[in-house]
This record gives sequence, C-alpha cells and structure tokens, in this order.
Amino acid sequence: MASHFVRATLPLSLPCALPTSQAVLDHASRLPARRRERFLAARALLAELMLKVYGLTPLPELTTCKYGRPLFTNRDLPDFSIAYAGNVIGVLLAEEGGRVGLDMEMVRAHSRQTIEYHQQFISSSERTWINAQPDPLEASTQIWTLRQSVVKLAGEGEREMAAICLQPGAGRLRATRFPDVQVISDVEPSLVWSCALLANTDRLCLWDREADGSWRALRTLELNKPSIGSHTLRLTSLPQDRPLQA
Repeated sequence: MASHFVRATLPLSLPCALPTSQAVLDHASRLPARRRERFLAARALLAELMLKVYGLTPLPELTTCKYGRPLFTNRDLPDFSIAYAGNVIGVLLAEEGGRVGLDMEMVRAHSRQTIEYHQQFISSSERTWINAQPDPLEASTQIWTLRQSVVKLAGEGEREMAAICLQPGAGRLRATRFPDVQVISDVEPSLVWSCALLANTDRLCLWDREADGSWRALRTLELNKPSIGSHTLRLTSLPQDRPLQA
C-alpha cells in the first residue's frame, strides 16, 4: 500500500452535509471564523481521503494527544497528519500500520523573529548545505519543514526537535524516537512541503483537491527506487551504530 498526500486551497466547496461527526461540528462552532474554515476544510479533506483510500465514511471519531496532534480514537485506524501554510491545507494519510508527519511552509512568509528561532536548531552540516543552495532562505525553510515533519511523526512536540539530526547533502537523517524514518520533501514556487514516513513505506501518492470538489492525481513517488525526481529531496535513516557528523 501507499501513503497519500492531498492538498487543497481555501476557499473550497464543502458538501452541505459534511461527512464528519457532530463533535467536530460542535468544536468548529466555537472557533473564530478563519480558524473554523480551516478546521472544517481539513476534516472534510481527511474524510474524503479516508473514503477514497479505505472506503470508510463518515469520518471516524477523533481525539488529540497531549501535544495537540489529532488522531483517530480507534488506534487500529490509519495514522494521519494535517498541516496548514497560508491558504493551503494538507493531509497526509499513512498506509496501514504506518506513521506519518506532514509540514508545509510558505517561502519568505516568516518574521525575522521566527527565522531566528529556526536558526538555533540548524547544525553545521545543515548550514553548509543551505549556503550551497541557490536560494539559502528557501533552503533554510526546507530544512525546517524536514525537521518539523519528523517531530509530527514522533508526536512528541518540540522536545524532539534537538534530537533530530539531518544531513541533506548525504541524504541521511537520524531521529532517536523513530530510528527507521524517511522524509520526502519538495520546493514549489511558493510552498515547501515535507512528508515523514516509516522506512518501509514504498510509495507516496500526491493529489490536489480542486475547488469544485474534484481530485487530480499529481504523481506517485516510488520510494524504493534510487532516484525519485531531480527536484525531490529524500532523507533516509542512518543505522544507529554510525555517528552523524555535526
């Protein structure tokens, strides 16, 4: 099986009767208008993806972990991850038994203070890679999305941040909480995205959900192949007995 990553841009048409629970609707009613729109759109997108991949409807009951990450109450159901960037919503759905983490960022959309916060987690090997790229700010944003996607897969909040080591130039990473992880990332004209998956995931299907409700298949990445595309960055876990250079 494959993991699936779908994106949609707000505003998007939603069915009059959302395929989700009354608890979700009740929670949404207490949110400010902008957050309510994103919240409902993300759950509707997840519901559509669950129906498309697993044939399940309506959306199963949801809860949150102590770090605020949403998940299904029934732990036998697939893992998923939700991310927002500007007016773009993304949902990443795991294959059965897998775990996933998704992060998306808009390029050149962060304040100076946010950029300075990101910088404190960058290692010397990451900085070397960033400075070698044509657009260092874009590359720095990509490094942040890579790290954030692994944090979200681990579900441990930002305390996991410092325990993640990246070597983008060598295509390697190490995450102490989940030692068998791979991360797929790409940079588009204004958006950077990163999908963290377990190492045995062999395919990642990319989709766009159009404003009219139709779905458009973008591409399927065959992750067991040596190359998955000239513009797509993939990092794989390094064995625990081999140290990463700082």
